[in-house]
This record gives sequence, structure tokens and C-alpha cells, in this order.
Amino acid sequence: MSKNINKTVLITGASSGIGEAFAQVYSEQGFDLVLTARRQDRLEVIASKLKLIRPTNIHIIQADLSDPMAPNNILDFCTENGIHVDCLVNNAGYGNPGKFEDIPWQSHQDFLQVMVTAVTELTYLFLPGMIKKQYGRIINLASLAPYMPAPDMAGLYSPVKIFQIKFSESIHFQYCDHNIHCSAVCPGLTRTEFHEAANMHEVLKSPNWLWMDSITVARQGFDAVMKGECIIINGRLNNFFATLSRLIPQNLTRSIAKYLTQRSY
Repeated sequence: MSKNINKTVLITGASSGIGEAFAQVYSEQGFDLVLTARRQDRLEVIASKLKLIRPTNIHIIQADLSDPMAPNNILDFCTENGIHVDCLVNNAGYGNPGKFEDIPWQSHQDFLQVMVTAVTELTYLFLPGMIKKQYGRIINLASLAPYMPAPDMAGLYSPVKIFQIKFSESIHFQYCDHNIHCSAVCPGLTRTEFHEAANMHEVLKSPNWLWMDSITVARQGFDAVMKGECIIINGRLNNFFATLSRLIPQNLTRSIAKYLTQRSY
């Protein structure tokens, strides 16, 4: 019997990609699931598929995290249904590319709400229950992007991912004495809907050897948080790129950023 029986994970952005992969991984590890995303129909399909693999309790919450009320609505749902959240995976996110001044402010505001405020608030709302139980595991899906030269048309993507990494470090070291681990998972190119949704069609033409699959990213993220690793850069190749970017001169990284912009947008 799995040691994770009677533990529950809440996963945001669980309707596709890495979020769906996390749902599969946590289900395999014996967790009950609370899945939330904007697309309820997709969540229902995923829940049905997972129940065929392993009978488990799966709750679905349709929520758009760009709505400032969404985090509290998710907490209310869990409270009303007697659900204690042992693990939180802040996976929801998207790209909002373009030159900073050309993107409408409402788009920036929605982006920050999903990628910064909701991540912080969901952690804030569910952390007290973890402290009370003296057990918690939190994953914030960050990115390799902060370790790489930022393309000119990347909007606020790299800045918010830097926040997620530093926020994860802060929570991890503040609460590790309460048996609460928080990990920033930093994948590079991963086969999901992300790049197509962000109109980054040229990126999709990148060589196959640059890409990882979402289930590998999710399994590595799960293993990292369970072992108490605060930051994980997925894959040896991505670790190499991250190390290289710290070693090369800034004027060269700027040239690389301009090249990435031309290739990606």
C-alpha cells in the first residue's frame, strides 16, 4: 500500500501539459487529487482516464486564476468538502509575448494575477493547514528562462519566473523545520500546448534533442520536492545551458537574446 494514501494534492492548470502530467504522477503515487483549470470538460476527461488506471478520489474545480476571487473560491470548495490539502502544485501559467509597452495593461495585470498573485495567495491560504499537520509539499512550476538570455519579446515571463524561484526558496527555508518542502521546478523546452498558445511557432521547429516530455518533468519535480530539493533544473542539457549562461559575457548573452527574439516571434 502506498504511504501517500489519504494525502491530497491540489494542482492548478491541470487540464493539459505538465499539469496533467503532475496529476498522473501524483495519482500513481497514491494521492487523492483536486484538479483545477479553466476548462472543466478537459478536467472531466482527465479525471475519467485517471480513475481507469487507479481508483482514487478526484475533485474538479473550474476556476480562472486571472479572477482575483479564484484562490479563495478554491479554498472554500476544499473547506466545504472536508478536503485537507497536503500538497500544492502551482502549475497554471501561460506566455504573454510582445514588447512591454505594446501589451495592453489589462493583459499584464491578468498575467501577474495568474503567475504571481495567485501562486502567492494559494500558498498563503493552504500553508496554515500544512503547518498544523506538520507536513506539506509545494511545487511552483518555474522555468529555465531566468537562467537564459531573455528575448526582447518575452514580456514579463522571465521576471515572474524569477519571482517564483525566489519565492520557493523563501517558503522552503522558512518552513522546512515544519516538514514543509517547497520546490521551484525549472524545465526548458517541454512538449505541451504552451508555445503554440503563445504564438511561438518558430520555437516548435527546434530540434527534438532540445525537448523534454511533460511526464518526465513532472516525475522529476515530484521526486525533487519529496526529497526536499529547493530548486531543480530539469535535464542535464538544461543544467548545462544554465551554467553556460552564467559564465559567458553579458554582451554575448545580449546578442543571443536578440537572436532568440528573431527565431521565436
